[in-house]
Amino acid sequence: MKYFEIDEVLAIKNGDKTSFESAYYNWSSKVYHFILKQSGSEDIAMEVVQQVFVRLWDKREGLSEEHTLSTQLFRMAKTIFVDELRKAAQSRKYVQYIQSKNQIFEENTLEHKEALGIVYRAIERMPAVRKQIFLMSRMEHLSYHQIAQKLSISPKTVENHIGLALRFLRGISPLLIALQLT
Repeated sequence: MKYFEIDEVLAIKNGDKTSFESAYYNWSSKVYHFILKQSGSEDIAMEVVQQVFVRLWDKREGLSEEHTLSTQLFRMAKTIFVDELRKAAQSRKYVQYIQSKNQIFEENTLEHKEALGIVYRAIERMPAVRKQIFLMSRMEHLSYHQIAQKLSISPKTVENHIGLALRFLRGISPLLIALQLT
């Protein structure tokens, strides 16, 4: 049997498609069951079998004439199986990393929403004209001159109201910092 397998190796090495198909027919099931027993997964076993025979054909010129085809097939299967296990482990690590980043992002988003809620409540506590001027400046992105024209007040008055609004909001920033530290 060993001589037949060495002849089979030589034939595949020389690009004989019939010998390759014969090898697939004779060995794919055995490789499948070997990997199935190791992995317990039909999907992994099927994937490994496919990769083994793709690799066999792609690397046929590098086949060893000193080893039987079965020896080389099972070595390839073991190597590919270990590679698949490594990929799966790396994939699990990546998924865990992404999940941890998402959790941090969600926590930061929650903190951000809480901080914004405090800022909006603080803006609501401002005197009506100051609140209106501040919102026109920050939310509508109007210039001091445009706000002054719309409200029929001087640009200096707009500047004063914005300054007072910012000073008021800076006063609540220690509260925001305290929230982020907890």
